[in-house]
Amino acid sequence: MKKTLVVIAALSSLACTSPALAGCSLKDIAGKWVFATDVGRQLGENFPPGKDLTAIGTMNITRKGQLEGVFDITVQDTVFVPNVPYSGTVTLNKDCRGTISFTNAFGASRTDSIVFVNRNTMFGMSTDEFNLFNYQIRRIQKGFRGRDDD
Repeated sequence: MKKTLVVIAALSSLACTSPALAGCSLKDIAGKWVFATDVGRQLGENFPPGKDLTAIGTMNITRKGQLEGVFDITVQDTVFVPNVPYSGTVTLNKDCRGTISFTNAFGASRTDSIVFVNRNTMFGMSTDEFNLFNYQIRRIQKGFRGRDDD
């Protein structure tokens, strides 16, 4: 009986915290986040061909879907570039999948797919065949009041 209650309690807890069961909105992802990419490859014109790269940075998302942040990037055997600002927008569907579209300080634009896993975790992946990335996003602060949230 005790094991049954533990299992029921665990399943109830998952049902209450799982965004896939509850539906998702921009309010769920508003806040300050950090991200780190796996080793990826950018095959376009901005970097030498055949070089791996990694990035790490911050991502601030407002309740209205505005996005801003800064990242550092390292290109294999080539360059380290710190503090690159970027800005854009976020969309999130009720099934907890969405997109991040942004432009960085170099003028490069990209759109990524995201999945909101829970209140502290998202995953991202580039949708551009010339930018082979995936990354994890972790919340560091709930809520973010940007210029558009006044």
